[in-house]
Amino acid sequence: MAGRDLPDDTLWPEDELIPLSKQAQFAARHVLTSRPGVALHINAFNFPCWGMLEKLAPTWLAGMPAIIKPATATAQLTQAMVRLIVDSGLVPEGALQLVCGGVGDMFAHLDYKDAVTFTGSAQTGQRLRAHPRLLEKSIAFTMEADSLNCCVLAEDVTPEMPEFALFIKEVCREMTAKAGQKCTAIRRIIVPAAQVAAVRQALLQRLAGVTVGDPQLEQVRMGALVSHEQA
Repeated sequence: MAGRDLPDDTLWPEDELIPLSKQAQFAARHVLTSRPGVALHINAFNFPCWGMLEKLAPTWLAGMPAIIKPATATAQLTQAMVRLIVDSGLVPEGALQLVCGGVGDMFAHLDYKDAVTFTGSAQTGQRLRAHPRLLEKSIAFTMEADSLNCCVLAEDVTPEMPEFALFIKEVCREMTAKAGQKCTAIRRIIVPAAQVAAVRQALLQRLAGVTVGDPQLEQVRMGALVSHEQA
């Protein structure tokens, strides 16, 4: 789509002139242009590949080079993918850079031309958002942090109904997909008191059939946690 719809120029009028006065003496027009700085992407541990790629696409469309800072726990996987991208020769030299471990004084070298994105815990994100350099230089900062998601069983749903089976299926899936290590996972379920015992029994029965182990094996349905910190 970008190749078909976006111009080769660095200026792209987004719309037509918008009159700002009755006599049309003043008008405005939105113009998109590339930023002259870099985009620093600090990413979460649970999406070491896809989480990076979803940020690279708009970064490169905006004409900016990207610096990827993956979470330490899964940095090795991110490094392997970055190496594949760089070795492919599909992106210009310097368009993709990788920093593993701490960022050192990297923030001190950023200014208003740059952008910072963060995906991870709300606590860390709030600390980064308040970084003196970001505030002093008005550096664009975007944060994607924790979410609190729940699944609610309605009061009129009983165990023999298909809605009950769907509830159990979805809760079990959220508990086992990525071993529960995703920001959109259900963190709590809300069940009418009269159905607590039935829900508990149904969940135990379904979870008993989940095989835990090496996710490369066909019969395995849940892998290990990414680190001891996630236990």
